[in-house]
Amino acid sequence: MQADLYTWMLVFLRVSAFLWMLPFFSAANFPVTLRVALAAVAALLLTPVLPAFAVGGLPFFSVLGVMAQEIAIGLLLGFVARMIFYTVDLAGSVIASELGLNMASILDPVSQGSSQIPGTVLFYLATLVMLTLNLHHWLLVGFERSYSAVPIGGAHLHGEMFDIVSGEISRVFVVAVEVAAPVLAVSFVISVVFGILSRAVPQMNVFILSFSFRIVGGLIVFGFVLQLAAQHVVNYFHRLPADLLNLAQWTGLN
Repeated sequence: MQADLYTWMLVFLRVSAFLWMLPFFSAANFPVTLRVALAAVAALLLTPVLPAFAVGGLPFFSVLGVMAQEIAIGLLLGFVARMIFYTVDLAGSVIASELGLNMASILDPVSQGSSQIPGTVLFYLATLVMLTLNLHHWLLVGFERSYSAVPIGGAHLHGEMFDIVSGEISRVFVVAVEVAAPVLAVSFVISVVFGILSRAVPQMNVFILSFSFRIVGGLIVFGFVLQLAAQHVVNYFHRLPADLLNLAQWTGLN
């Protein structure tokens, strides 16, 4: 019974760190007590299917080390799971910068900070797609499978683990550029057209006129970009369990 309690405590630490990294549960307006309660219930459901971890015979500092390992693993898995939201936020920042909407910032209720409108739209689009298609179930499956690859107290540092994390980070920039590419292309075409008009009609105030055309054209294309962003969200969550399991496997190797 005591071993099960220790196991539940260690599972609770990993689940809590994992939830703290996710965008919904880490929001400033999300109740901390509710996040702790969800982590406690999830740990209660996972503990019976995991082997009991004997803490009683370990020294005090070894126990602290195991607790730190579980928190670090939860943070690492949560960081990888949150990559798609970093991607859409970066894509929204690129689109806002290209359309000249940087000054039109709004309050982001999730982070309690300022955010550009395209980034906020893409963020809520990713959230709605994930919840509507039950893609968060894939997220939970990937986290549950992490225990088979890296059991409690079995984490180790490997160079391949850092390669996987750096690869996930590089994918953020690639996908963000892919999502923002249509808007960037339209903005470039409009700039070229008005550059030619400035040569033909020198009296035209090209700088001022091009803004309105760039914003209107960019917003129209941005509407079509939403479908592309939604498809990237779906693809990412479909491969997320395999990515989390691969990362956990390298973390659990001796």
